[in-house]
Amino acid sequence: MRALHRRRREGGGDRVTATIAGVDGCPGGWLAVLVGGLGPRAARAAIVPDLPALLEAEAALIGIDMPIGLMETPGQARSADLAARAFLAERNLEGNRAPGSRVFAAPSRAHLDVLRAGGGYPAIRAAFPQGRRLSKQCFNICDRIAALDDLGATRHVDRIWEVHPEISFAALAGRTLAPKKSPAGRRARHQALSRIGFDLDELGASLGRKARRWNADDLLDACAAAWSVLRIARGAHRTLPDPPERDSRGHRMAIHY
Repeated sequence: MRALHRRRREGGGDRVTATIAGVDGCPGGWLAVLVGGLGPRAARAAIVPDLPALLEAEAALIGIDMPIGLMETPGQARSADLAARAFLAERNLEGNRAPGSRVFAAPSRAHLDVLRAGGGYPAIRAAFPQGRRLSKQCFNICDRIAALDDLGATRHVDRIWEVHPEISFAALAGRTLAPKKSPAGRRARHQALSRIGFDLDELGASLGRKARRWNADDLLDACAAAWSVLRIARGAHRTLPDPPERDSRGHRMAIHY
């Protein structure tokens, strides 16, 4: 991909002049962190209710913590998920327990078809009793994955990119961080983002009271996603797997960081 609206800064390095967005799901919809030409120090945060509203945002590039490219049937895992687990395991310098479990197996479109037909988790498990089982964690966001798939990511192939905050944080910090719900994990994520200019206190204040609309880790993950999208905009990103794959519908089936 050609770098998006970048120009050389005095003293070296590239600055992206277009606005990009890092996005994470939250109780209120989608939490988006927008970064423009002034970089992370001038980032803005907003909660949008649904994907159409997200696409109406000013962002030229959107990185979303959600599987995009999918397998048609549940018989085989995505290479992206397998590569992401290996990435976290290889960088697990602090001995965190089972870091690969932070990357759950994406559903297949066959799983989503059961959901679209009105079936719940028991129906999905009954429909596919053999082979890879869909986790409850994954099922809880399958409606979002289906909405993104129904949107037709191929219509926005140059705009919407799959990212994964745990991969972004590991790349940013140079190691797999402690679990995000732990005090050490929250502190490490906050420090990593603050070092590159994100003012998390100001961003949180701009979102207003949480009140079941957003959680602290949603904001951290959206900022990490934005960091990866900045790398995409500069043409400096990497992919899991490398080279990236595409699914049967032409959607990118890779995690970008």
